[in-house]
Amino acid sequence: MKTKAAAWAGLATIGLSLGLAACDRAGGRSDAPPSASAPAEAWAGKDVVLYLPDPVMKKRVEVSVLSPYVQAAGTAAEGAVRAAPVQPGASGMLLLMVKPGGRARAWVVTGEPAPSPETVAAVVKAVESLPAPAVREGPILVGIGFDAWGGGPPPAGASPPIPRDWYGHFAKDGGLLDDAFMARVWPD
Repeated sequence: MKTKAAAWAGLATIGLSLGLAACDRAGGRSDAPPSASAPAEAWAGKDVVLYLPDPVMKKRVEVSVLSPYVQAAGTAAEGAVRAAPVQPGASGMLLLMVKPGGRARAWVVTGEPAPSPETVAAVVKAVESLPAPAVREGPILVGIGFDAWGGGPPPAGASPPIPRDWYGHFAKDGGLLDDAFMARVWPD
């Protein structure tokens, strides 16, 4: 049991440590473009965000299964971005929703300017081609923060971000990102 707790804490720590690495010494995120002499990195993973509460995640998926999937998704997304033509810098979140039965979908949320639709489609296709991890009792939602081509403005709206079209699935007075919401976003 201690091993599982340590593994979940490690996954959460990965997100925190990667997020801290993206901060400048003043404590804020540096939005300055890379120097003209240094080429912008095509893809830089920043953090991993668990969109559901920790007890729900622990009940639905083993970290020993989720962690390699998240790493593989980041690698697949990086490959798709590196294969695309260089574009203006973008920062955002690669969202991964996994449902029982080996089903997974991906979404890309960025600030403006966004990568080309072709690049976003290539990232989604590359990530969705991966075998989905086994989950039980309901869906999970994980995000991988990233900077592409040196990064850019963060996505507008919620933090952590969700796709703009998802806002229409909330009730007028708000709502929760729960199983019912995820079923509206991605119906069976």
